[in-house]
Amino acid sequence: MNLAEAPSYLFPDISNTLYKKGGEHVLVASTAEAERISLIASEWSQQDLVQLDRQSGFYCPVCRAPVVLKTGKKRRWHFAHQPHHTCLVDNEPETMTHLSGKEDLFRWCEQAGRSAKLEQYLRQLRQRPDIYLPGIEPVAIEYQCSMIPEHVFTARSNGYLNGGIIPIWIIGAHRYHRQRFAIQLSGFTSLAIRQSKVSKVSHPFTTSYYVCFYDPASKNFCYSAHLSPISKTRFISQESTVNLLKLKPYQLLTHSVPFSSMEFKNAWLDMKRKQRLSPPNRLSPEEYALRVQAYQLRINFSYVPGYVGLPHESAIHFQNSPYLWQMWVILLMGVIEADHCFTPERIIRETEARRMERVFSLRCLPLCPVLPASHVIKDYLEQLLCLRVVKKIGNSYRMEGLGKMKQSLTSLFQEDRVILDRLEAAWM
Repeated sequence: MNLAEAPSYLFPDISNTLYKKGGEHVLVASTAEAERISLIASEWSQQDLVQLDRQSGFYCPVCRAPVVLKTGKKRRWHFAHQPHHTCLVDNEPETMTHLSGKEDLFRWCEQAGRSAKLEQYLRQLRQRPDIYLPGIEPVAIEYQCSMIPEHVFTARSNGYLNGGIIPIWIIGAHRYHRQRFAIQLSGFTSLAIRQSKVSKVSHPFTTSYYVCFYDPASKNFCYSAHLSPISKTRFISQESTVNLLKLKPYQLLTHSVPFSSMEFKNAWLDMKRKQRLSPPNRLSPEEYALRVQAYQLRINFSYVPGYVGLPHESAIHFQNSPYLWQMWVILLMGVIEADHCFTPERIIRETEARRMERVFSLRCLPLCPVLPASHVIKDYLEQLLCLRVVKKIGNSYRMEGLGKMKQSLTSLFQEDRVILDRLEAAWM
């Protein structure tokens, strides 16, 4: 179906939900005669632009309001809406870093042989991506440097997807926050997580989820890949930096970051050790409820078995860390309803009946295929089956009770490593 012929009900009207600020900077304007003028085009000198501005002025191609030509010496040339003006597509104000990165990406797409469209207004969607790549599988590239409300990010992404366009969000490098083995992804940056289009399972702890950053100063992309959640906002990741000239646009839909098993296991065990030893200063409502449950069942939160808090591919779809939601599964199957058979669906029903459903809250991942909670839980139950912690009877799983838990943290730290090694050996 041609985008121009598509019925309007397919596309949400997000024009009134966008982050309203005037003075937006853009690289494309039009003359009074509707001639499109791009400041990236090399044929326009400063003298030509100033003369054209005096003759007819420049106008926004979307709302047709006058825009101001800015051709100073300190900043990148651009057009700007009048202060407090509200455009039909009123994106957040763009920094000079944003404009520079947008130009880099546009030229890069052109050099790769793609007929790239800079700031092309998609009228049916009421959206204007930074770069639009038409074709059999059209692509909208958004280079996001400034803050954007999460609902706006989701609305834009869904708008593209509903229109049959693949959205690719590239995050500004100044929002890259990494400490040791973990990266912080909060707010709209976590919504930019996408699943690799070509997913090759090379190890039981690899994942196909990643985020892409770009730094116009170094002309480098940074892939933060093999994301495994350890909290709502922190993820174990492995990194790769690639120069702009060594990548093609289609490679933004996948990642080729090599995976180090040893690096991952050391990071995961370090995280697990901290979770056992140091509860957070501020407990989330889900963790508080779980600690109350454990206390009532006379179970020490720090002494749970090593098979609580296992990494796996689909765990990223839950907001809570694997340590928390897997703790609840073990309490339910091993203590509260010991010796009973459970399907993933029954676990969810029992969880809702006990008002603990927030433990299984799904993470918003607009760029990834949707996975139901039952799928994530089943992946964990299959790991427990591999470890011979549960037995499978038809489509149900039964745990034979928790048994006697270890009382030494030293032995638990050893067990945590042994469990990871067993899962790795079983896959190999």
